[in-house]
Amino acid sequence: MDTLVGPCVPNYCRSRVLILGCGNVLFGDDGFGPVVIEHLTENYAMPDRVCAMDVGTGVRDLLCTVALSPVRPQKIVVVDAVDIGREPGQMVMAPIEDVAAAKAGSYSLHALPTTSLLKDLKECCQVDILLVAVQPDSIPESVRPGLSQQLRYAIAPVCDYIARNCFYEKE
Repeated sequence: MDTLVGPCVPNYCRSRVLILGCGNVLFGDDGFGPVVIEHLTENYAMPDRVCAMDVGTGVRDLLCTVALSPVRPQKIVVVDAVDIGREPGQMVMAPIEDVAAAKAGSYSLHALPTTSLLKDLKECCQVDILLVAVQPDSIPESVRPGLSQQLRYAIAPVCDYIARNCFYEKE
């Protein structure tokens, strides 16, 4: 253990890459992020320097911990079902500055978790932030677990993209 960091720093802050699956599996397509994390951990050989977490709806607290930590991941990937004005199941992979510049004022917490906090992590803490968003088909008003067919089809391509761009060192 690094004595300069101390024992109180969570392991996810020490990883080089932190992948966060956001959403609530009890509300249809909103559970896309957690389902992607489950698929990644069950079907891919994840390097030790990569941490993948189902953060459910608690991403804000975790990001605050990362922002205040003396050590941080070099890259954070946020996976979520976001209304991006596309066809259900369509994916967008974008750096946070593209999203923040285009829609920071209009995104609700449900549309994109904590845009301003992610932008601050990028600008103030030099953490590379990548949003992997998939257009949901529908998010029900009441409990209805399970992804739509379009989002089920998007799981493997999203996981492949994350593995290609986060699991292997760039030369």
